[in-house]
Amino acid sequence: MLLEQLSISHCRVIEKAELKLSPRVNLICGDNGSGKSSILEAVAILSRGRSFRTSRITDVIRQNEEAILIRADSHDGENHFRIGIEKSKTTTRIRVNQQDINTQAALSRYLPITIIDPNSIELLTGSPSIRRSYVDWIAFYLFPEFHSIWQNYQRILKQRNLCLRVPKFISALPVWTDELIKAQLQIISYRERSLELLNPQLAIFADQLLEGHSIKLKLTSGFAQAMDLSVESQRAFYLERQETDIKSARTLSGAHRADLQVLFNDQIAQHSASRGQLKLIAIAMLLAQSRSIDPDDKRKGIIAIDDLAAELDGDNKVRLLSTLRGLNQQLLLTTTQSELIPLHDEDCMFHVKHGKVVLNDSSV
Repeated sequence: MLLEQLSISHCRVIEKAELKLSPRVNLICGDNGSGKSSILEAVAILSRGRSFRTSRITDVIRQNEEAILIRADSHDGENHFRIGIEKSKTTTRIRVNQQDINTQAALSRYLPITIIDPNSIELLTGSPSIRRSYVDWIAFYLFPEFHSIWQNYQRILKQRNLCLRVPKFISALPVWTDELIKAQLQIISYRERSLELLNPQLAIFADQLLEGHSIKLKLTSGFAQAMDLSVESQRAFYLERQETDIKSARTLSGAHRADLQVLFNDQIAQHSASRGQLKLIAIAMLLAQSRSIDPDDKRKGIIAIDDLAAELDGDNKVRLLSTLRGLNQQLLLTTTQSELIPLHDEDCMFHVKHGKVVLNDSSV
């Protein structure tokens, strides 16, 4: 997928911006606070329905405006799409090819974007939910049926938790437990299939960014102990721990408690890698995430990196820039340093100042 034209209205300091994008490198330069990161924020909202910098849409909507509006022309090599999203404090309107659509997930399929920013290290240092979302993003794009299966699992989990909380519903607990078991076996299967495609890509980026070191991901099941995940074994497990779940008023084990083990040279990365190495591991994981949804080279993800040079020293920066240059993907890169990456004829450079976005004529 490629973004050809991007239109942004009322996003933080940006009142109005129109960007005609390169299919390769788009370097967005400006001082801190100029509005350059708001461009990536707008793209994230278009793809995900939310910013990567805040959970509150009111923080993103320009002061004294009612809503933010982002529109884009995109194509997948065969078909062209016009997509858009308008979000106010209370409402969301999504359109594809001039037709209203009902869900963010339907829009997200048109725009697979991986965001890398200074907080990406939380992929390793943050909660397991961040790592679950990381692998579920891959499953979402690889397997069209995954999203409905994931939604069904969440619905079943909610019902089982209701049985645990409310005594009059306890008789229905075995039914919802069996439904949970069946649904989470599907979730686990899709996650494992995603990792099978992810790990080979991760090995490539580990070699490029962390010379001589290896990275591998392993899925933990969400159960406190290693166990056979057959239906019978899970049923016995939940029955044995039923009183504990009732006391907690929630389901303490299952796919919703799964995690990814990040192994750095076969050791837990969070315990064995330096902070600088953790940053590079996170970047490698995110680049591999984007590549893993395109095993047949037909659905390329877009990579957006906010503050490209943040906290990377000279050698690591050189390796990252070399790796990015080798990608056959569209890149959106923000930086305060316009000379950070040499541009080719097909690349674009934009300058942002006080929310105004200007194309550098020498870059086209």
